[in-house]
Amino acid sequence: MRNEPAFLGSSGEIPVNQAAAPEFYRLYQQSVLLALKEQGALSEIQLRYCLDLLDHRHEKCGG
Repeated sequence: MRNEPAFLGSSGEIPVNQAAAPEFYRLYQQSVLLALKEQGALSEIQLRYCLDLLDHRHEKCGG
């Protein structure tokens, strides 16, 4: 998986949570982690670990 920010589009107001918009929620969480890495708050190893946890959690929730 390549980690780059991407805007997928918007279709009006919807609740942003794991149940209502799992793909958007996953991308939002990923973007926060990438921003933390860019700001120096996370190392590369920490980023990879967090993304692995996020991927595992996303798969577990049916995403």
